[in-house]
Amino acid sequence: MDSGAITEEMKKEAVIQLASFMMHKYYCENDTDAVTGVLSEPFIWIGAGEEEYAVGSETVTDIFAHFKGQVPRCTISDEEYDVIQLASDVFLCTGRVWIVTDPSTDIYLRVHQRLTIVFKWDNGRFLCCHIHISNPYSEMSDEDAGFPEKMARESCAYLKEQLEIQKQLLEKQTSALKRLSFEDSLTGLFNRNKFNQEIEVALGENSNPLGIAYFDLNGLKEVNDHLGHSAGDDLIRQTACHISRIFEGKGYRIGGDEFVVIDHDLDESSFRAAVSSVCRNMEQDGISCSAGFSWREYGNMMEQFDEADKLMYQSKKQFYSSQEYDRRHLYG
Repeated sequence: MDSGAITEEMKKEAVIQLASFMMHKYYCENDTDAVTGVLSEPFIWIGAGEEEYAVGSETVTDIFAHFKGQVPRCTISDEEYDVIQLASDVFLCTGRVWIVTDPSTDIYLRVHQRLTIVFKWDNGRFLCCHIHISNPYSEMSDEDAGFPEKMARESCAYLKEQLEIQKQLLEKQTSALKRLSFEDSLTGLFNRNKFNQEIEVALGENSNPLGIAYFDLNGLKEVNDHLGHSAGDDLIRQTACHISRIFEGKGYRIGGDEFVVIDHDLDESSFRAAVSSVCRNMEQDGISCSAGFSWREYGNMMEQFDEADKLMYQSKKQFYSSQEYDRRHLYG
């Protein structure tokens, strides 16, 4: 099940079903293996007694092994659950159930049990990372009167800690996804998505100053046709390296063999020299590339991109019409 493909209500219902499954497997069947199968690490369980179990030296399997065969058969009724979403794919399920021992056990126990369970989405399914089970104060003896408050404090502190961990993980994941959404996987340059965002943000605004350079490989089709696409990919990566070496963090791959530089730092002479260095270095490396650029003291990104684009195509037209260009062997 893809977490992104289901609605929030469907996720909440899945959490409720999993919480009920865990309660029935533990109390009705004493099937601790089924319970440990839906637990994550880190994990902590605070029971209705005075024991607290957390993953550390023991695994989740070790923790529940203590109770295998120890819980008398019970029946569960009047289940009530409520779920809220704490963060992306992190859900808090609270509820209460009536637990009554089965008559066949010759043990009479009737408990109105409260529970708090935290679930998180992990590799395509929900897993439990925190369980807090307690009995209402009225059902506890005097000697236990102070313990619920202690459990509540400890549970709250742990829950905050877990939420902070989940928040940090989500921030890292969000940052990674954002980077991937703006990064060209072949070259490591920014991609067309990032370029379009820059254009959109700058639309109608002037920046001071602004240099735009447009580079387009010559002969990539011939390389692909005669040497294979792997060689073509190598050529694209080499081109990106030359651009990054001079314009670090300012390069964009906006098409198969098209590259753009957006520079807000250099003055006109420095920008011209930098573009010339890229072209010269590529030529020395045996890479043929047409280029055009535009620099303005009060820049307009869209206008300058069009200007650099036109100049690049003029350069490409000259290349393809030159006597040195053999139309029988080179196709751009």
